[in-house]
Amino acid sequence: MTHSDPAFDFERVRAEILHVPPSPLPDFPPMRLTRFDTPLPQATIGILTTCGAYFADQKRLGETEDTSYRLLPRERPTSELLIAHRTPIRVFAEADPNVAYPRDRLLELEDEGLIGRLADAAVSMVGSITRYDELALETAPRIVEDFRSMGVDLVLVLPFCPQCHVAAGVLARAIEARGLPTTTIATLRKNVLALRPPRAQFLDFPLGCSCGRPGEPEQQREILREALRVAASPWPTWELPRLPFAWAEEGNRSWEDHVDHLYSLDREIRATVARHIADHARLGSPLQGQEHEFAIRCNC
Repeated sequence: MTHSDPAFDFERVRAEILHVPPSPLPDFPPMRLTRFDTPLPQATIGILTTCGAYFADQKRLGETEDTSYRLLPRERPTSELLIAHRTPIRVFAEADPNVAYPRDRLLELEDEGLIGRLADAAVSMVGSITRYDELALETAPRIVEDFRSMGVDLVLVLPFCPQCHVAAGVLARAIEARGLPTTTIATLRKNVLALRPPRAQFLDFPLGCSCGRPGEPEQQREILREALRVAASPWPTWELPRLPFAWAEEGNRSWEDHVDHLYSLDREIRATVARHIADHARLGSPLQGQEHEFAIRCNC
């Protein structure tokens, strides 16, 4: 993949629809990978999603700066899920949770023998977070402990919104640094290039749809099969492979207009997103210019 290949640019949405300034992004170097040599048919796969999925009998996740998470038991159906993330792109996950929390698809891949097992529970957060030290030093170790207790061999990291791509990148680096391999399916190229999380892959789909189109289970399975195959391949150097799938035929990119429309449509949610972005800029801990110090401080 070259940087000239088409990719959605959220900065245009920030400027033209949300009327907020550009977001400065860090420039992290690649990190040393934890060895992942468990054959996929024997591997237990854990899901880390930042879409804010939770169940009605669980405490609702906060809209922003909530570094807690909920465990989603694999036996509970996706039809019971609620989405706490207040972002216009939530409509995709509300239509089909598997685009952001592919529980059903991974159970099917377990049945067909592609993977050994889907972990007993997934980790779900709202990724609208700029408390990066807390994510790396407090949240990530708890996630590693939970996943290790389930025998997880590989964590599939699925960022949702633009800020999720930054927070999830920090988490993926911190989890990997603690000896648990990760792979990320990202839909926002610029942000994932800034964080360089381990074994990251780029899917040129709308934000929030890192596992495929809503209501298309076969496409979702194909994306996950390929992403897991790539994750299990050798990674001698950091790169960002582009997963070979298209949202629409013949390179039609009208879906970008649809994403723009989603951010324009709901005035209340649009105002919420703009407020969260402003709060992140005002209160968050900047990573830009602090990459080396952060990597030393947080060992990632």
